[in-house]
Amino acid sequence: MEPFAYQDNLADILAFTGGRRLLTVAEVGKYTGLRDPRTIKRRFPCFRDNRISAATLARLLSGSGRL
Repeated sequence: MEPFAYQDNLADILAFTGGRRLLTVAEVGKYTGLRDPRTIKRRFPCFRDNRISAATLARLLSGSGRL
């Protein structure tokens, strides 16, 4: 079972990025409205090489604790 609103979040993220599936810390900040990179990385701890996948971000935004 997929998390509530996962598909909506994923579609919105992909529209924001123009279809790119990897987002930088700065892009996540622009998307979420968060400004401090430390806050972004603390809130979304799944960054690898300062990038996070759109699917992972959508899952985290939908409130699912499972990745």
